[in-house]
Amino acid sequence: MRIKYAPLITLFVLLIVAFLPQASAQSGLLAGRTIVLDPGHGGEQAGACYFGVREADVNLAIGRELAARLTAAGANVVMTRTTDELVACAGTDPADELQARVDIAQAAGADIFVSLHANAHPAKPETAGVITFRAPGRSTALAAAIQEAVVEETGAVDKGVRTANFYVLRHSDRPAVLVEAGFLSNRVEAARLNTPAYQKEVASGIYKGIVRYFLALNP
Repeated sequence: MRIKYAPLITLFVLLIVAFLPQASAQSGLLAGRTIVLDPGHGGEQAGACYFGVREADVNLAIGRELAARLTAAGANVVMTRTTDELVACAGTDPADELQARVDIAQAAGADIFVSLHANAHPAKPETAGVITFRAPGRSTALAAAIQEAVVEETGAVDKGVRTANFYVLRHSDRPAVLVEAGFLSNRVEAARLNTPAYQKEVASGIYKGIVRYFLALNP
């Protein structure tokens, strides 16, 4: 019996050994990088809410999944919030709440800042798709890499990279983007964004975009 199964055992061991370098390389893809994830809204500021789906909940679910993937790749991940609460004190001025998120990225010495959101267009409920925003003249490569990868991973409508003067983008002194993962005002897209399976697809796309961005910096 030992002679009969010995070749199979040897082959199994060789396969494991062959896989280990690949696994090790994958786990260290983002070693030394500090990435701040900002799940938008939270607490008393739920964001968009349609068909019983709250933006704050979707943002946080995607953020948690994304954080796990980035951490597994060796990144130091800092989240502006990990629960359904605001970052600043309740009742704080909205600008102070947003500044608190930017401050976290500054204090962490982040290499990049990624804010996670879901969109809404109640006047046109048929509108659907993914948009990645960046500040004018900044973070072009990061935004493009993430937008492309999310669309590839999810099959969502590609609404492109756009510029915007969102507070967290214009006040960040490091590469920063804001990802709108879909439109909650679209019934089909809201239902999709509310499922763990699709949240994982969005997170996987953002993760792949981030990896591509850093690999392009250091090929």
